[in-house]
Amino acid sequence: MSRLLANLLRWILQRLGWLVVILALLLAGSWLASEWRERERLRAEYETQQAAVEARRREIESELRGLDARIERTERAWEQAVTRFTDLERQARDARLAADDARTRYRTLERESAWWDPFIAPGRIVELERARVRYLTLDQVARSWETARDRVAPSFRDSPAARLQADRAARTGELAALESLLQAQRERLERDPRERLVAAVRAQFPAALAILAGLVLAPVLIKALFYFVLAPIAQALPPIRILPDGGAALPPPPAPSAVSVAIEVGPSEELLVLPDFIQSSSAVAPKRTRWFLNPRLPFSSLAAGLVLLTRIGPEGAAPTRVVVSPRHEPLDEVTVLELPAGAAMILQPRSLAGVVKPAGTPVAITRHWRLASLHAWLTLQLRYLAFHGPCRLVLRGCRGVRAEQPEPGRPRLINQSATLGFGAGLDYRNTRCETFVPYLRGQEDLLNDLFSGGPGWFVYEEMPAARRRGGITGRGLEGVADAFLKAFGI
Repeated sequence: MSRLLANLLRWILQRLGWLVVILALLLAGSWLASEWRERERLRAEYETQQAAVEARRREIESELRGLDARIERTERAWEQAVTRFTDLERQARDARLAADDARTRYRTLERESAWWDPFIAPGRIVELERARVRYLTLDQVARSWETARDRVAPSFRDSPAARLQADRAARTGELAALESLLQAQRERLERDPRERLVAAVRAQFPAALAILAGLVLAPVLIKALFYFVLAPIAQALPPIRILPDGGAALPPPPAPSAVSVAIEVGPSEELLVLPDFIQSSSAVAPKRTRWFLNPRLPFSSLAAGLVLLTRIGPEGAAPTRVVVSPRHEPLDEVTVLELPAGAAMILQPRSLAGVVKPAGTPVAITRHWRLASLHAWLTLQLRYLAFHGPCRLVLRGCRGVRAEQPEPGRPRLINQSATLGFGAGLDYRNTRCETFVPYLRGQEDLLNDLFSGGPGWFVYEEMPAARRRGGITGRGLEGVADAFLKAFGI
């Protein structure tokens, strides 16, 4: 009943979580849609106002062009009229000066005349009369010119172009006001957070597109470099033999792998096995926890997962039987590979489920570095771990473990991701996979393992497990970790 309630509560909580996620997505979508509509409204308002301002600007500019033409014509006509008025003023001034001179002459003659002049000097009377007539005539002419000047002068106080200039200034002021209004609207639109966000997205979009293209193309370029440059170099190098005398003692072929295997632990032996692989064991057999597979290689044991092993000893003088089976990997199978004294096997510790070894002695593992080998650097495997007999290795592999022995003159080729180990006396080299496209799509590994010489065995799993596939170009951080472990032979 409690299990049913727990499942019901879990189901309700899951549905509530989905409901919260759906509500959050709907609210986010609604908010984004409303923000986008508000931005479009503001932009449409700005564009409408901009269109109105542009129309009015065109009208004002047309009016200004007309005013400029009128001002030009008016100023030209005004200059001509001013010239004529100047002539009229000069004529009036000259006439007044002549009249003033005649008046002065007349006044002078009038002061010099006496009452006896008509009797004694009639010529002076004639000259006086002639001066008076001349004065009156010139004064009348000057008055005529002055009357004409005074009649025309008011029309020359203000230039007709001044009014046109005032109209032009008013139009220019209106145009400046429209420009200021449009600039204020533009600045308000640019300060709007929505517009700033869109502008930022537009500004960064080319860089983001370039980064995306780099992320898409970088794996292709790296894989092309590995396939067309590095892999052919590695393929042309001579093979590696870890131990030239490693084939002195040829191990017997391992038994066919199975879902479970029974292991007899003799009186002088002990079994170190992963706890998850113990299917059944004797209740009276002594059991203890062993921290590392080999205390001298703690970090390698930790990286390979060979820590907190279960040590199972014999039942006194009688052997004990332990059934080993992968309980959490439904596709894994196990087999036992026996290494007699003097035999050595290059092995990846991650392929081990356990080892049967002489009691009281650690598992004999030697490290072999190849730092001076170009082959090691190109294949990114700098260290090899060799397991020495006498011992029995419990190997695990996806869909089963198979062992083969290359024949003289007929090397054997195998997918590198499937290799679990090989005899220390075998010649080991790499060849490039046949086609580039499957490698680019991740369907094939870059390098295949090629074994020759011997005698010796190489072992591999029937189907390369996903946990042992990848590499530096394969699966992101996990691929980098796999490449690191491969470099140290783990």
